[in-house]
Amino acid sequence: MQYLRNNFMIVLLLVTSNTLGQSVGTPSNLKDFEGMWWFVPPRGSNDTNFTSIKYFKNRIRFNVFYWHKSKNIDVDSMLIGLLSKDKKIYKLSDLDSVGTRMYFYRPNPQAPNDSIKYFREASPSCSALYNGNAIEEELLPPEKGRPNYFTFSFNGRDIDRHEQLHHLPNLIVYNLVKNKKQLYKVEAFLNKNFSIITSPKVSIFNDTRSKTKMYLLKNDPVEIIEKKVDWLKIKYYPENNGVWTGKTIEGWIRESDVEKL
Repeated sequence: MQYLRNNFMIVLLLVTSNTLGQSVGTPSNLKDFEGMWWFVPPRGSNDTNFTSIKYFKNRIRFNVFYWHKSKNIDVDSMLIGLLSKDKKIYKLSDLDSVGTRMYFYRPNPQAPNDSIKYFREASPSCSALYNGNAIEEELLPPEKGRPNYFTFSFNGRDIDRHEQLHHLPNLIVYNLVKNKKQLYKVEAFLNKNFSIITSPKVSIFNDTRSKTKMYLLKNDPVEIIEKKVDWLKIKYYPENNGVWTGKTIEGWIRESDVEKL
């Protein structure tokens, strides 16, 4: 997809609300898009040589783009906001948390003010439907609860689907740890720390004295949630063929058993 290959593209999104039957012009709220999302390649697509993950938080869209063959990781961020369809945008402060169109702007630390002339232009070619596209049965929204996917359409025909993620996938964490420059950017944005197991087999403790029957293996990626002297409290998210099993393992391990932080 063209937008996935061009990290400098700024996307104008037409946003619907959470339910079917409402018009594209129905106002939406930025809070509905907060969280982590995975681009789901369509069936039969060649778009399987990469993994693209977006994270929406505090008016920022953060993107992690992983190339499977080269194992390279690209990270970028965009400033986002919503605007009513009958208004024009002259500066970033014109954007609001509620509106009918979403704008993405690449940050520019050298800009003297928030006039959009100092930021890259948007391309008004993309609509976003938040649990509101029933072209295919599999895209129907859930019967209850908060919507769990949104879709992009760049040409009015092809649909790019994004599903909610519970955590940063293990494959991404592992390769981020091997690419410290990008890892630090992700950790700073998510306000989380990550590492991987370096010992062949690592026991997990309930505390720093009580060992459990659980263990981790070399190269398992972990999220670090607390540090105490030479110990780390970690979370590990077991996956089966890249899909989260729904379980979370939490406990203490020795700091010497992970790659140096």
